[in-house]
Amino acid sequence: ALYDDLLIIKTTIKELPTAKIIFDYEIYNEKNELLNVGNTALVFIDMKTNKPCAAPKDFIEKIKKYF
Repeated sequence: ALYDDLLIIKTTIKELPTAKIIFDYEIYNEKNELLNVGNTALVFIDMKTNKPCAAPKDFIEKIKKYF
């Protein structure tokens, strides 16, 4: 991709989160050519203990219908 190119970024979550959530990305140009792929892993942290914890139940309930 070059400066000023219009890009399409598709983001998916392939697995229901537990203590972490992984976002997968595909980046396409205007010709619908795949330019790059990548992912980001985020961990849910308990603010009191500063340790990983399960994803919030209300969040899981809201995204569960997409799996």
